[in-house]
Amino acid sequence: MISVGAPSGRTLVRLFLCSGLLTLVALAACRDPAAAAGTALFVTTEFEPSLNVTRLRVSGTVADGTEVPTTLLPEDSSRALQSGETFRVLLDGAANGTQATVRVEGLRDGTTVIASGEATASVRDGYEVEVTVRLTSSRPTSDGGTGGGTDGGTNTFCLDCPDGCCREGFCTARTFLTCGVGGVACEACDGQRTDTCTARGTCGCGNGPACSGNTDRCNMGKCFCGPGNACGPGLACVNGACRCDPSTCNGCCEGNSCIPSPNKNQCGKGGAACKKCDKKCNPDGTCD
Repeated sequence: MISVGAPSGRTLVRLFLCSGLLTLVALAACRDPAAAAGTALFVTTEFEPSLNVTRLRVSGTVADGTEVPTTLLPEDSSRALQSGETFRVLLDGAANGTQATVRVEGLRDGTTVIASGEATASVRDGYEVEVTVRLTSSRPTSDGGTGGGTDGGTNTFCLDCPDGCCREGFCTARTFLTCGVGGVACEACDGQRTDTCTARGTCGCGNGPACSGNTDRCNMGKCFCGPGNACGPGLACVNGACRCDPSTCNGCCEGNSCIPSPNKNQCGKGGAACKKCDKKCNPDGTCD
């Protein structure tokens, strides 16, 4: 049990694990009235099992300004947690009707935050109030960002949704506009760079990944740069044309060709224009 003292007239906040462990247990066993310690929140966490959460980081606030101490649960993070894990936050002295917010972050390997959520409830003096916190995750989208796709940017998940994705809290069939599997947040695929939602629940072009880098559009399952094929090594697709660009060429640029191995006659590094050396081209792209 973890406790924190409070100034006179303020709430005393204590947080402890149900049955001494963070575990999925029968409600009756965990919420025996004889074991309840007065005013409290009884928190149930829900999350997609495939997230492989191994620890929860819990914090929160009470409307009177008291902070719920940040706590890692459980002490042993060697196992993957299950959706439905519970814990109890004691709020001794909190006034009836006071608003209390609990925040939960799901961690993997004890350090990496992979999901988070929060919930607010009105305190009932002398009673436990049941609170459910749904942990939602962000995942990369086809444009390299993170977001929730078609649900307006709100990352959600749906339980028992193995073949579809979650849109506004409902399991939705996998389509080009609602892409995803395993109950993760639906993503609307980019109509310019993709043309399908793959069986893995990712937006792609044909049987491959979404077009990017040396391409700018997907057509009939193949990536192109403007009217032509994908650009060659070291070239970027810029405004529908292949260009030698510092972002893609490690050697030097000879017009719109990337020279990956600088030499006496084509010397330079980092996408700079190639130059001819009198004697030799050094490894750092300078001439002698």
